[in-house]
Amino acid sequence: METVTIPKQEYEEMKTEIETLRNTKLYKRFIECKQNIAKKKYTRADLGF
Repeated sequence: METVTIPKQEYEEMKTEIETLRNTKLYKRFIECKQNIAKKKYTRADLGF
């Protein structure tokens, strides 16, 4: 794994953007979808294979 260095200001902006996105309805729906998928075991037939 490589280490990447970015300016502190850019890091702070990215951090703020992530916090903002986490408060949106779309992000909450995405997390809910991920949790629902994790609960079920999918077969090849479920996926159309």
